[in-house]
Amino acid sequence: MPFEEFTIISGGQTGVDRAALDWAIKNALKETPTEKYVQRTEWNVRDSDATIIMSIKPVLSGGSQKTLDFARKQRKPCLVLAQRARDQDAAMRLHRFVQEHSIKTLHIAGPRASEEPEVGQFVEAVLNDWRDLLAAAPPAVPTLSTPRLVLRPFNPADAPELARLAGMREIANTTIAIPHPYTEADALDWIGRVTEAAAKGTEVAYAVTTDGSLAGGVGLREINPVHSVAELGIWIAAGLWGKGYGTEAAAAVVRFGFEHLQLNRICAHHMLRNPGSGRMLQKVGMTVEGRLRQRVRKWGVFEDVVVLAILREDWLKKSNVPAGRQPSPK
Repeated sequence: MPFEEFTIISGGQTGVDRAALDWAIKNALKETPTEKYVQRTEWNVRDSDATIIMSIKPVLSGGSQKTLDFARKQRKPCLVLAQRARDQDAAMRLHRFVQEHSIKTLHIAGPRASEEPEVGQFVEAVLNDWRDLLAAAPPAVPTLSTPRLVLRPFNPADAPELARLAGMREIANTTIAIPHPYTEADALDWIGRVTEAAAKGTEVAYAVTTDGSLAGGVGLREINPVHSVAELGIWIAAGLWGKGYGTEAAAAVVRFGFEHLQLNRICAHHMLRNPGSGRMLQKVGMTVEGRLRQRVRKWGVFEDVVVLAILREDWLKKSNVPAGRQPSPK
């Protein structure tokens, strides 16, 4: 999310409130004025997506503890960052917290300067580092559209439906990486990991959607820019098999890999006992390269795995792109 899309709320007292407010003013953010201390704090928690409490000491007291109590009472996300913890990765923890909860309005609170004279410097340092993380973050993974599907990045709000669909035994039965059972906590953890991997450029994961509803997942993992290779992975919800959604989604991501990421080779794997996946991968231009005997163990049984791949030159021919022309990134 671009830095300009955030709103920061603080109380305006000395210490953390004042440091957050001064920092917000300097960074062109909006101040939220209030009057009474206790009511103001409760309203700030209420009117924000989440709260962070910043302090020098790891143990909260007074107004800081009351802020935490308000957040728990209102069931709002709350993160405590204490310098003495020592939160050397405080900015990164804040960054992950904001991403995990899809925060747009953030409430910052903590002790007064009379209680912790150095807390203002800690607040300013963490917020500056967080701003730099946002500025350094690569552009969001672009949304892809096909005649029937929209492929977009996963977000934490997808976790319940992702757990329900990917948690079906039929999905885990023929996929190498999806475990069973698959809980909402598993889904949320996976979304967090692929989001971080996308920021590093090592993985791209797309939610396959039709008419706004989640229909599956597709993506490229183990992206290696040195060798220009990646591995395609895909699954479609059991109730939507046989509609061609897998082929449509896979073709879009293969195109993205060659045009946008400038890959030279994209490979994929499927279990030998799942020939349907093999037929789908061949429809997008992949060629069978071999069979890995007993390559994986699924539910206590060693399974043979088939390896397929498509090269850039193959895709260019299949897409009728002139041999000397290189598609440019979008």
